Amino acid sequence: MESAFIFGCLFGMGIRMTVSRVIRQPLLYKCYQYPKYMLYTGIAFSGFDWIRRLSLETLCEKEELSEYLVRTARINQLATGAESVGDYKKEFIQIAVDEHIY
Repeated sequence: MESAFIFGCLFGMGIRMTVSRVIRQPLLYKCYQYPKYMLYTGIAFSGFDWIRRLSLETLCEKEELSEYLVRTARINQLATGAESVGDYKKEFIQIAVDEHIY
């Protein structure tokens, strides 16, 4: 978060300096606008970073949940198949290891 804020502050200062150069103003003309631009862009960059991290975390949690549900369904499917044959625990474990779900 802090690095996004610092990067945003530097970006805002760079934008303000570029705008001043393009419109041919002295750099110290309206010098109070530099901190204002730095603060606004720092907050914007840090907010964007926070939203991006939050959405990525939510996506990863949903993916882990779906993988867990698929894994338990496969294990349950193998367990019921092993019980119907005669409950061979070694065969069940070997099948689970071969299918990379255990």
